[in-house]
Amino acid sequence: MKKLINLIRPSRLLSLVRGHREAGMATAEYAVGTVAVVGLGGIIWKLLTSPEFADLLSGFMRWIFDLIMKTIAG
Repeated sequence: MKKLINLIRPSRLLSLVRGHREAGMATAEYAVGTVAVVGLGGIIWKLLTSPEFADLLSGFMRWIFDLIMKTIAG
């Protein structure tokens, strides 16, 4: 009876659950994660190499430079 009570105690159950927890990803999770990262990388690559993004970045840098020059000039 004492062994049964020790097994049912919440602290004992919690230690049993913690001991059987998975550490890491399974093969299917690696596949899904890899596909997601490759897809996101493709989108970022397409964005960074587009002329529209280059124009946007150039305009933003020009705006920042003008703002700094106006602040310095007073």
